Amino acid sequence: MASPKATTAEIYKKLRDDFARRLKDYGVSSEVTDPVVAVLFRTIAGQLEGQYSEFERRQASLLDELIAGLGIEGRRAHAAQTIVRFFPDGGTRLVEAGTELLGQTHTGDRITFATDVSVQVSPADICLGATYQDGLLQLMSSIELPEAFQSRSSLDPARVNLGPNPAIFLAIENLDAGHLGQHGFFFELSPDAALLRAALLDEPWCLAGTEGEFCSAGILRPRRGNAGVRLLEWLVPESSSDSDQKHTMEVATLLDGFYAGRVFVFPLVPSWRRFTCRIPRAMEGALNKMLGQGAMRLNEGKCAWLRISLPRQIGNLHTAIMGISLHVVSASNIECANDTVYFEKHGTSIPASREAGRSHYLVAPLSISGERGTTYLPDLTPSSEVGAGRYTIRNGCIHLQPARHADGHLDSSANLRLWVTRGFAGNHVGAGQIHSFLKKAGPHTMRVNSVTAAAGGTDCESLQETQARFAEALLSRDRVVTRADLLGAVRAFDRRIQVMDISSGVERTSRGLQHVQQVRLAVSNDDFVEPDQELPLLLNELKSHLEERLLYDTRLKIVLDRK
Repeated sequence: MASPKATTAEIYKKLRDDFARRLKDYGVSSEVTDPVVAVLFRTIAGQLEGQYSEFERRQASLLDELIAGLGIEGRRAHAAQTIVRFFPDGGTRLVEAGTELLGQTHTGDRITFATDVSVQVSPADICLGATYQDGLLQLMSSIELPEAFQSRSSLDPARVNLGPNPAIFLAIENLDAGHLGQHGFFFELSPDAALLRAALLDEPWCLAGTEGEFCSAGILRPRRGNAGVRLLEWLVPESSSDSDQKHTMEVATLLDGFYAGRVFVFPLVPSWRRFTCRIPRAMEGALNKMLGQGAMRLNEGKCAWLRISLPRQIGNLHTAIMGISLHVVSASNIECANDTVYFEKHGTSIPASREAGRSHYLVAPLSISGERGTTYLPDLTPSSEVGAGRYTIRNGCIHLQPARHADGHLDSSANLRLWVTRGFAGNHVGAGQIHSFLKKAGPHTMRVNSVTAAAGGTDCESLQETQARFAEALLSRDRVVTRADLLGAVRAFDRRIQVMDISSGVERTSRGLQHVQQVRLAVSNDDFVEPDQELPLLLNELKSHLEERLLYDTRLKIVLDRK
């Protein structure tokens, strides 16, 4: 039997060879195939190829419907992603999420990129970067030091006791009134820094206080943002939610891009947290040795000091970091396409992607609305609204079901706003090939430049990749059912937590017998800046995380052992 991916020629050859073999079984041999038989075989081969293609198309359509029904991200093209850096013009500027930038390929084609999150650009600058590991503090050669430091600085490590865990230290000067609010950092890592790349996704940051102490008031934790950008948020949030970023521009919600996990954006910094200080405690002797008289500049108390704590199993930290940049953000090859559809003229099946004849690839719908402004819903989304407009996406087309209003009127038109991308073509934009804003109007007087080549753009996810992702989602779906599920959920929540034991039992309550899951955990105090402040918050979040995923009417007990 030919494989489902066999072509007409391959099927024809297989039929002809099988036919010749059967003839030999009956003692008949022929060097030339009968023309009538050849035509018959070609016809059959063409029909079989058509059946295989139809089977693949129906298989893909069925998979798309199953994925949509479960709320899993569908098969879409992936936008290419790059890292852009902004160069301040003396003032402070806000580059909003969705700001469009113009890139150019080596062939001269122009491709639009849009920033994934909002960032502030100010005169702030990294004046010092250092790594600490195994009792040695060493300056990063990849970070250019100010002229006051360059003449007498030493790249040789200095011995100092800053605790058992490795860490990255940064000093930022020339801060404006907003401090580090919404400033973006980019970490350029070596190809073999897989452990460091994974650790940076979840490891806490800490802003030193006014006396150079690292305490709970300055602790920040990263969470996932759009396209894989890590948004830092305060361990103890502000009552007014200062860390929330409010976007006035529409932004596509994207999956993790090629540079996911390497861009970090600060939250807004409230006035009482805008700390600057002298050289932090226990570091002064080592930095005096490495910087000489230049260390006096750091002792003026005008720098913000950051520490990023890391797990002990990290490899050679100093060689893993190739550079750290400020005033950067990721940008994805994404555009908004607007179409007005008149059902009588265009029908209800609208091409939306390259496979259906368009010049671009569909990423996701932004909005679909009827002639009276009513929102069209995905076909499998439940709604109490009778006659609501619906849509499905299959084989690159958006299939619309016109809305029926209370007066019986059917929509005659709809407005489609779609996020689209150039797919793989976006990967042809190299480093330094994004250097202007698409719209000249506005306050964008600063310079912009892409510091990395665009990468990660695809025209469409393959059927095999989608099937694997679908199978993984069905197996987990964030449900905790078995002991292995509970173990994995706890370990994935925070790498600093060690699971010592999991036991299951039944307890008598006022409502009768109740199933109880007890989890015994162990943590090391050395892994936290202020264990007494951080651990209660961590355990409350872990308990909420697990209770949302445990089976109904199962009580959770967490026992903590501190070392």
